[in-house]
Amino acid sequence: MSESPTPAEGEEAPERSDRGLDPTSEALAEALRAEHAAVHGFEFIGGAAGDEDRRERASAAIYQHKALRDVLREAAVERGLEAPPALASYPIPQGREGADMDAFAAGLEGAAMEAYLWLASSPDTDLRVTAVRALQEATVRSLRWGAELDVLPGFGSP
Repeated sequence: MSESPTPAEGEEAPERSDRGLDPTSEALAEALRAEHAAVHGFEFIGGAAGDEDRRERASAAIYQHKALRDVLREAAVERGLEAPPALASYPIPQGREGADMDAFAAGLEGAAMEAYLWLASSPDTDLRVTAVRALQEATVRSLRWGAELDVLPGFGSP
């Protein structure tokens, strides 16, 4: 699987333990950040991909990730948490060829899978169900973008 998106140059991702939140709140915030990045990334792919198939797959992914982002934002508000906002920019791939776009899309899904795997450990049943379904959906989407199936999706490669 390709490398997960990282914060833009000059930005640092906060360490999970440095946020001062309980593990469920941290996992929820991380999943929401992954969704913000996925929406941005798939909007980029939808505009920059050179072929209609990739643009259509990106468009479908945008709607799915926006729906998940909205569910997570609502869950955060219901729990009295401040939902992390989207960043002004996110990393994009250097290349615009089909393989570059596919690897980038698979990386976006991989980052979402990791975030949802963490959220799936929540003691909150509603969040766990949402996370497990989203993990499954992200795994399937990553395979459609050409990623290889990991033995344990979301755990990343050693």
